[in-house]
Order: sequence, then C-alpha cells, then structure tokens
Amino acid sequence: MHHPWRGFRGESAWTLRWAPLPGDLRGYTDWDARCVVLDDHLLQVERRVTICHETVHIERGPIPSDPVLVAREESAVEQETARRLIDVHDLGEALAWAHSLDEAADELWVDGDTLRVRLEHLDPVELDYLHHRLG
Repeated sequence: MHHPWRGFRGESAWTLRWAPLPGDLRGYTDWDARCVVLDDHLLQVERRVTICHETVHIERGPIPSDPVLVAREESAVEQETARRLIDVHDLGEALAWAHSLDEAADELWVDGDTLRVRLEHLDPVELDYLHHRLG
C-alpha cells in the first residue's frame, strides 16, 4: 500500500500548512513558498488523497498558465494519484465484495472521485486481471 504522507516527507524542501480554504478547494501547492496548504476541515481520507495529489504536483513541476494545459496536467495528476493509492489487486478484492462503489472506495481508503478516476484509466493488463478476478 502506498503511504502518501511518507511520500510527502520525502520532499524535504517542502513544508505543510493547514488553513481554511474556500469552496471545494482541498489543497494547493504554493511554489514560491515551497509549501503545500491543506484545508483544515478535511476528513482523513480526503487528507490522504489530497497530500498524494499535491506530492504528484511537486514531482511533476509547476503547472503551466495555459488553461488547456492546466486541465491536462490536473487530469494527469489525478490519474497518477489514483494509480498510486489504488493497487489493482486491492481494487479487485474490494470490487468483489462491495455492494457499491462508495463501499469499495471506503475499503480502499480513497474518495469516490479517486476510485472513479482509477476505474476510468485502467490499462489493458489491469482490465484483464479485473475481468478474471470478478468473473
């Protein structure tokens, strides 16, 4: 299982700050301050997903200013976050017994959006594994 807090700790030049954030914003990467800011009202699962997401941003570098490139970058970061947090074998086990995707997400310790992204971007080998696992 991927440990996103360990991943963030590996980014030794970066700090973490908690603050109330507006709207649905869960967190952001402040490149000038080399700081990740997380909303201080997040649930534990939301914290886990968001710190992984922001760590992927750190690894990939600053987001371009062009809106089309921003959207592509966010999609790439969401996909990588989902891949790191949801191992395909764990996914198969959760889907085999869960009665809903929300229940599977709870078992996988992610939010529903992260599970949806993972399911939408499975590679052919992963799809084949899941078809065999789930019958």
